[in-house]
Amino acid sequence: MDSTYSGSYGRIKVAQTEFLSDSLVRGFIGMTLEDVTRALSSTVYKDDINALYSLYTNPDLLEMAANRRLVTRNKTALFAAPPMTSDLLRAYMSKWDVQNIKSIITSKYLGYDVKETETFLVSFRDVPMGIFGGIMSNDDFRILINQSSIEAVAENLTRFGYGQQLLQHLDNYRKENDIAPMLQALDRFYYMRLITSLKFFNGDEGPLIRFFKEEVDNKNIMVILAAKDMHVPFEKVRDQLLALGNMSTENLQSLYGSGGVEDIASKLQDRYDLHTAVDAYRKDGDLKLFESEMRSSVLRRYLDVLSSQALSAGSMFAYILRSERERDNLRTIVIGNSYGIESKRTEEMLLGGV
Repeated sequence: MDSTYSGSYGRIKVAQTEFLSDSLVRGFIGMTLEDVTRALSSTVYKDDINALYSLYTNPDLLEMAANRRLVTRNKTALFAAPPMTSDLLRAYMSKWDVQNIKSIITSKYLGYDVKETETFLVSFRDVPMGIFGGIMSNDDFRILINQSSIEAVAENLTRFGYGQQLLQHLDNYRKENDIAPMLQALDRFYYMRLITSLKFFNGDEGPLIRFFKEEVDNKNIMVILAAKDMHVPFEKVRDQLLALGNMSTENLQSLYGSGGVEDIASKLQDRYDLHTAVDAYRKDGDLKLFESEMRSSVLRRYLDVLSSQALSAGSMFAYILRSERERDNLRTIVIGNSYGIESKRTEEMLLGGV
């Protein structure tokens, strides 16, 4: 055990008391957005709702409040982490930077405007697009937004490491007018940096390493499922696969060749419970539940394990993952309630067995 985690664990343990219970979150399904707002105003989200109330109306108000709370919790984790773990946390949290960079590049490609607020990246219609929960500041993103072209964005990002990845694909972008390889390069760079940052400080980071490798597997499997659903040959998506998970490219190719979407799902039943996703796919051809069910399966396998590692980076990540799960589930419910999605389907899309 590493004694440098003692104070960190105490601060995180106190912070975890703020999480909403699964039953409370589930109870929001089917409620009006105004009733959800009132209910959340009696929880830790009161400060977030009050800070945003004059700026946004529902459903954006609730989504922004969920985003704001996650940003606050990310800062809590970074402040609590001992020095040797903070670099790993920063590598993980940079996924929010990557999301925002991808949104900016996509917006410039489509000719849309975006702007930054105090904590969020929003579209010209004030629709939430991303959160500043990573390492880059809103000033950094303000500079990116004001760049005149995708090429200028890439050049500006060289100081963060992202620019080099983008510049490799600029010639192809100019020739093909396709930004997909640039977006894929950002994902690859993120996961590569994250996986290489996972060093054995105490010798007990094995579960954390396995968790992130399974996250990569989930992303790759979704690429395979989408390709099979759209009848895209494997060779067309090979470059989109990230060779950083537990499943090799050869394993993924074999999975692709095992038949249709339902056949692929049957091959994965030893790792994931995909029955509900398969039923939904049979009904309406929607793949969304595959992603949420795979994510839920991984969270169920690892959250308790990581939480039990009191004096370890695992406990820090358990806190972050629970924060993300709560934010994602609140957003799912807000969207479901806004669009009148059947309560049963909304509940099926919630993460982590809520």
